[in-house]
Formats: sequence, structure tokens, C-alpha cells
Amino acid sequence: FLFPEDAFVNQVWVNEHFMKNVFKNYLQKMSNAGLGLDFATAVCMYGKVTIYCLIGPEENIIHLCFTPEKHELAQKRLSGLYKDVNFYRLNQKDFRYNRIFNDYFTGNLSKFPIKIDSPFINGGTPFQQRVWQQISAIPYGCCITYQRLAELAGSHLGARAAGTACGANPLALIIPCHRVIAQNGLGGFGGGLTVKRSLLALEEAGNNCI
Repeated sequence: FLFPEDAFVNQVWVNEHFMKNVFKNYLQKMSNAGLGLDFATAVCMYGKVTIYCLIGPEENIIHLCFTPEKHELAQKRLSGLYKDVNFYRLNQKDFRYNRIFNDYFTGNLSKFPIKIDSPFINGGTPFQQRVWQQISAIPYGCCITYQRLAELAGSHLGARAAGTACGANPLALIIPCHRVIAQNGLGGFGGGLTVKRSLLALEEAGNNCI
């Protein structure tokens, strides 16, 4: 499948048919492996920041965001494909990644030792995946502009295309899209600008653009 970059400028999900196949294949793989289709949800608070996580049958984080709306949408995308998909709520103290995120939010961790393996990533367009890969390479304590990100990802559409791909990032924090800013200001952020400011302040990023 080929996805023209301009196809997703005004929408997050470009090709529903392709994405549904990705999700169906993932769910079938989990079922065939005998892992079942039970997904855990975890809502965790670290200071003033709340993260919403969706954990797959292999106990890896497959979706992370800052709003309940995006969290619910991620669940609907999975449950809408297989009737056997179940969700159960994890308490924060039982969340296996709680210590890792606590270390990050207390300034004691600069890189997440978390494997990126998610159908939400695999379901992205080639351009989105290139953008997410470039974002993953932004060092802790540094920023990059949307325009520069677009150039690194090979887009001729510039900052707008990069910004849209950032907004579609299914693994916030782990893929640190908060480190992408506008030429003259913070730009946007799916979790809200207050959260973006907090994360950049925590990392002491300031105007340290690369």
C-alpha cells in the first residue's frame, strides 16, 4: 500500500481498510498464540500529569495518551473488530511500568527501556512511521521544529504534515512528540499545552533545538 503524504493532512487515519487488516492480523496472532484477547487499561497520575495506557496480551504498552477520549477511541478500534476482545482495569500499583514512569516524572530516567511493538504503530502510513522514527531519535532535553522534522522524514509538505503525524502518535512519551515545537512557540499537543510545557520543563529542554 502506498500513501501519498497529502492524504493525511486533514485526517489522522488515512486508509481504514489497511488499518483494519493490521489490527485484525494482530488480534488473530494473539489468539493463535494462546494469549487471549484480554487488554489491560491503566490510568496513572504522576504529579499533575495523567497518562492513559492500553496494555496488550503480551504485556507491552500498545497505546499511550494524555486524554480519556483518545484512550477510549483506541479501545473501540480493537473491540470493534473482534467480539472476544476484553478490557480490564489495572490499579496504578499493579501497573508493571509504574516504576519506570515514576522515575521519568521524578527526573531519574531519560530514556524509556520499553519495546515499541504496537498495531497502532504498524497501522500508520509509511510517512507517519518515518516521522515517529525521527521523533524517537530526539535526545532527552532537546527539541526539534516541525519543519526540521518534516525535512528529516522526507516530506515536501513541511511543518503541517509533520504536525499531523505528531498528532497521530499512538505512543506519547515513549515516542516523545512533546519535543517537537513550532518555529515561534510550542505548537500543538494532543495532551494540551500545559502538559507539553510541564514535560519540556521536566527535561529542561528550553530552547535547546537541534
